[in-house]
Amino acid sequence: MTILKALRDRMSPVVMALPDCVFYQYKYLLAHGTLCNFAQPRRFSEKIFHRMRYPSPLFSRLADKVEVRSYISATVGTQYLVPAYLICDQVVPGTFDALPECFVMKANHSCGQLRIVRNKQAEDPAELARLANLWLTSEFPIRMREKHYRAIPPRILFEQALLTDGKPPADYKFNVFNPGPGQKPFVFIQHMQGRFEYLTQDLYLEDWSPAPFKLLHQKTSGSTAPRPKPLEEMLHVATRLAEPLGYMRVDFYLHQGRVYVGELTLTPGAGRYVFEPREWDETLGARFGWPEPAPREGLPPGENDAAAVAPRVASTLD
Repeated sequence: MTILKALRDRMSPVVMALPDCVFYQYKYLLAHGTLCNFAQPRRFSEKIFHRMRYPSPLFSRLADKVEVRSYISATVGTQYLVPAYLICDQVVPGTFDALPECFVMKANHSCGQLRIVRNKQAEDPAELARLANLWLTSEFPIRMREKHYRAIPPRILFEQALLTDGKPPADYKFNVFNPGPGQKPFVFIQHMQGRFEYLTQDLYLEDWSPAPFKLLHQKTSGSTAPRPKPLEEMLHVATRLAEPLGYMRVDFYLHQGRVYVGELTLTPGAGRYVFEPREWDETLGARFGWPEPAPREGLPPGENDAAAVAPRVASTLD
């Protein structure tokens, strides 16, 4: 593994310099063992790679963890938003004076750049500020060329920490496929447990029966989780939010009996989901409505956007 990592590190600048026509085919070949049909995508993975290479402008707004709050608020209601404390385009040690003792700090334009602060007094504000500002200048959008992330103005979002006994809630990721007008959406659910510890992932259909496929390279819990009580509510919210597109993943947290929308994802795994049996890549691709409908130029504004989207914004321009 050390030799392979060293080789990847050495090759990385060469790969990143490749033109799009070569870069995406190289990445697709590594993940799926064949070339991607961009002209007539049929598989789920091909349609995700097409989105990465030729994104709709709407994708940037939906993937922006700050901007998407207005879409969620207007479509399903403010009650599904994780309460936000502060939004910044630069963080300084004094930024943390306005925050409660416990909170979540995350970047709005990337994946995985998140820090749970359980006790502010035990943290070094200068180090937290350094980390946040490092996220703001990260090269996440170019790593896999998920181009819609490039158009997102980097900001730091501080939210309420949804913790139970100091641990974050399980993730419920609803993959919603809209085959076309008049056809019922198809949904499968990724149930993620043990974030930041021993992560497991189990797949279910919308009736909470085990899915007839799995994702390779993902550890499972080995048991069937209890059906979540608000499953029907989550299905309703997920299908409403995903309605404008052929496919969308809606990520939920379930905390103290309440449902929260964490984020909306347009290119999950950067197109590297590998299904077993392999034919499910094509089966799900057939349920992914294509070509996708032309998105609306703007997202519907919420009635309470000022409160729901940006409770307080700090800026270097203030």
